[in-house]
Amino acid sequence: MPGRVAVVGYGVPFPCGQYPKTTEVEMALEAIKAALGSTPLSKDEVEGLFSVATIEPDPILGLDMHHVTTYLRLEPRSMARLSLGGLSGGLAVKYAMNEIQLGHISTALVYAASRERSITDEIVLRAMKHRAFPDTGMRLFEPVSTQPYIPFSAIPIYALSARRYMHESGATEEHFAMAAVRNRKGAVENPWAAFREPLTVEEVMKSRKIATPIKLLDCCASLDGAAAIVLASEEKARKITDTPVWIRGWGEHHDKSTFIPTDTTQGSICRFVAAETAARRAYEKTGLAPKEVDVADIYAPFSPQELILPEDLGLFPRGGMVRAIEEGETDDDGRVPINTDGGVTSRGHPFSVTPIYEFINIVRQLRGEAARQVKDPRIGLIHVEGGMVNSSMVFLLEAGG
Repeated sequence: MPGRVAVVGYGVPFPCGQYPKTTEVEMALEAIKAALGSTPLSKDEVEGLFSVATIEPDPILGLDMHHVTTYLRLEPRSMARLSLGGLSGGLAVKYAMNEIQLGHISTALVYAASRERSITDEIVLRAMKHRAFPDTGMRLFEPVSTQPYIPFSAIPIYALSARRYMHESGATEEHFAMAAVRNRKGAVENPWAAFREPLTVEEVMKSRKIATPIKLLDCCASLDGAAAIVLASEEKARKITDTPVWIRGWGEHHDKSTFIPTDTTQGSICRFVAAETAARRAYEKTGLAPKEVDVADIYAPFSPQELILPEDLGLFPRGGMVRAIEEGETDDDGRVPINTDGGVTSRGHPFSVTPIYEFINIVRQLRGEAARQVKDPRIGLIHVEGGMVNSSMVFLLEAGG
């Protein structure tokens, strides 16, 4: 049986924001140095290096990883760059785990760095010039058959999902606003969060409408950011730290649709089969049950999905998140605290870095190091997605022991 793998260190060099004068390689170097600095490891002990593809156009071949090895003078035994939208960070962690469990390496560094906010305008202008975004829709994301139904943003499609959830569950826009406010409470004390000013339901409700029922303060913010984590085999982990966080296992699923999950929604666009199936596989693989999850971090780009996804993940029954959000069951002192560091709506959302932020938040919670600490958590859940939840991974982590 493969040995256990633990997260033994992490690093976030600066808050999510906008850093137009810093290259992605420079950001990556700072994240890596911060992660290594949280452990007694020297750079020469890093045997695996795994990164996440980003929106930056220049290093599309992935050869920027060699810039990192050059600057840090690293000679990894295993190295790879993974790309599948927002799911990429989860895939990078899985690949690193596989290499460790196969015995190829004993330590691995997984990092992500993105200048998503700084170069968005440049990317859009370039895409429009080359007709990547035709008048009928986003050809970059969608096949011809669905182009007429998706404009220059994914937000309207998420809004349709939210409207359907309102119809099925009785949720209101105020319930979605409550999720945004809960996230902001976590961000207030998170030094790496982009938005740390207190927020009220009334302020969310009064913010600019983007696509009903989604308003500005219901949305994630595409920003720049960087983060890294260090993984190690069980033998190595016990030499590195007294507080390893074990990755018990993961589940993974990819549906048959492109961007709009039309094929396997079981009749409802507010039920994401990829997330539901990935969660079920994670529970089966680890022998854990949803009721054992003490804290969770979910990849929800808009506040309506903060109510939808916990139901897909089995943390609450269908339609149960309406009552849960009303009664504070996902707050820090609730039954299943969710997104205690602010989530993507308040922490910020450089999409390729978000999964690494999620790992760091859950690791900090399970080690008792979080700014808004949950009481004695043992099991943490991480959900990451690609597309419009077309691809999902669910990881279950356990406090050291």
